[in-house]
Amino acid sequence: MKKLSVSIDYQSYNDGSVFLDVAIQNESILTGFWTFDVRLGKKGLIPESRWTKICEHMEKGCEYTEIELHLSEDYRFQRSLLLNHKDKHLLLADSILAEAECKTKKTLSYCSDVQVSPKLRAKTSGEATEIEYQPFGRSGVPGFRVLPLALPEWKASTPVGLVSGKLIATEGRLVLLQATTGRSLFAPLLFDLDAERLSKRYTWRQLTVGEDLQLVSEDRAVGYRIQLGKRQFLLYRSLTPQTNRTVLGHNLIDDFCFARFDPESGVEPLIAVEVAE
Repeated sequence: MKKLSVSIDYQSYNDGSVFLDVAIQNESILTGFWTFDVRLGKKGLIPESRWTKICEHMEKGCEYTEIELHLSEDYRFQRSLLLNHKDKHLLLADSILAEAECKTKKTLSYCSDVQVSPKLRAKTSGEATEIEYQPFGRSGVPGFRVLPLALPEWKASTPVGLVSGKLIATEGRLVLLQATTGRSLFAPLLFDLDAERLSKRYTWRQLTVGEDLQLVSEDRAVGYRIQLGKRQFLLYRSLTPQTNRTVLGHNLIDDFCFARFDPESGVEPLIAVEVAE
């Protein structure tokens, strides 16, 4: 029996809805519709197709699934789920991809939310952007922590790139808001599902991505370094057609890569995929 499980239903609905259930030892911690709202300026981008699965991959104790639908105004919306059984964490990530170079200066804004188990209560901080969920009384549901990787770790930090936003716990739902002045946007949430690790050190930061000895803007590719206790990880996502780039001294031609990182041995990819175009 798997200790961690994730299931999604994206085929039963015609309006772009996705039903998500995340469980630990058969106890659901997230369950309900995983919603989204995407806007270009004040105009909402609406689904113009049904969800299709574009990638499914399993390697080194990790399960990866990616689905896609087309939005109005020549945008694609890709939704990724990565479950790492060995390291006990889950990545839920949305990518909003412009089909062509944008000729507008309008802000691209994004909102998603998902229902959290009523057996859990949110613990927020006035200083930090992450949210920790703890069980009510003796409910038996394990706690977890959520890291909004595209946002600064500290609320007082001034965004230095194209992206701004916030992570909110409200009325039993977890809500992520992001906005960018760039052409595309990546919105990742990392769930640390190891309750025993919640008292350990954790941090994350955005990395510099290079291409042909030039810095790459975050609406073209992003990289993040994450520390959970003693373990460190690398997340990379390209938002443009495939090309060779470098992050943390590691060359990548993949669209998506999730890896363990060791300061001595370097990068050990756990999942590396080329997302269908």
